[in-house]
Amino acid sequence: MKIWPSAALIAVAQALSHGAAAQPVSRSLDAPAFGRVVIDLIDGDVTVRGWDRAVVEISGRLGGGAQDLEVTQQGEETRIRVIENPDDVGDPGSNETDLVVSIPGGSSLLVTGTNADFLIANMEGDLSLHTVSGDIEAEFSGATIDAETVGGDIRVSNRGAPADATLATVAGEIEVAGSFRAIMASTVSGDIELDVLDSARMILNTTNGDIEVHATFYDKAELSADTINGDVDLRVGDEGDFNLDVGTFSGRIETCFEERSAVAGPETQADTSRQRDGRRRRGGELIIAADPDSPHVRVRTLNGDIELCSA
Repeated sequence: MKIWPSAALIAVAQALSHGAAAQPVSRSLDAPAFGRVVIDLIDGDVTVRGWDRAVVEISGRLGGGAQDLEVTQQGEETRIRVIENPDDVGDPGSNETDLVVSIPGGSSLLVTGTNADFLIANMEGDLSLHTVSGDIEAEFSGATIDAETVGGDIRVSNRGAPADATLATVAGEIEVAGSFRAIMASTVSGDIELDVLDSARMILNTTNGDIEVHATFYDKAELSADTINGDVDLRVGDEGDFNLDVGTFSGRIETCFEERSAVAGPETQADTSRQRDGRRRRGGELIIAADPDSPHVRVRTLNGDIELCSA
């Protein structure tokens, strides 16, 4: 006689094969207003929001591969760790971990993950965000941010005093908005887009992607932008208020500014009409000199066009 499994047994077997069901979590504990919060998980999504309470509050669910949520405090540090079931590591399960963590807005924050997306909002303390495969989005006020992902996009916005940012991804785009003293942004395959105020130093690098910058500068500011396969579009400073040194191997250089010094490239020095409007043949270098204390802009691309105008 053939015995057919019941529906209940089938459901249990499916749950075991795809990871345990999601576990709801809810924790709340007092925390220093200007302490440090550390969050560590492997798979899932984390939303962190700053608020004006001296409390850390955690809600959401643990995914099928998670065993427990560990919350500890030592001195000024609150540590939140998703403990994975060792038998289920590598199996995403039928549900992912999804946490919402509210913390004092003045806290410094460290979040690490493997296959995890981060959404950070309303923070005033320093941010350190690291994931292997996932997107990072952060909105903050006047903090220092260090964000890194291998496969994912990075988007950051500063609503406060000028901040410092170090941003890196391998396969993804980088977008930055707000007031920044210094920005270091690099990606291998992706675009870099900046819309920033009051910048003193920007170092931008991509291998396969475009670079677009809308920026205002401090005096003596520096901007360096390098790409191999991509265009560079700059809307920076006031006309005639900075030094330019730009070059492309197989692209076009076009600028709204008048040249005030020697130009090296395929054209001759006698080609004054081209020198005045900055429009170039393919390949070459364009140099515009201003006061040595004015901002310096350096751009290089191998296969791409360069366009420059005032902000």
